Amino acid sequence: MQIVVRRSGGFAGTSRGWRIDTDTCDDPETWHELVGALPREAPVGHRTPPDDFTWTVTVARTTVTIPGSQLDGPWATLVARVRDQGDPD
Repeated sequence: MQIVVRRSGGFAGTSRGWRIDTDTCDDPETWHELVGALPREAPVGHRTPPDDFTWTVTVARTTVTIPGSQLDGPWATLVARVRDQGDPD
């Protein structure tokens, strides 16, 4: 399964990305468990603070966009793990 994480915005308005193919990892089952724990919908919130990051996460063929101030729980865990173990995109 392909997972792509993109971060955009912030003070400088820059964009960065990371990508991982979980099928080639040493622990694909752990990745599948992590993805299975994700809420079915991205957090919906109020106003986004100025200069906040926006996170766009694509898992297989599903893409969600989450304001940085609302990135928490399983979504934050997934993003952190892709950033740590994935390749720059």
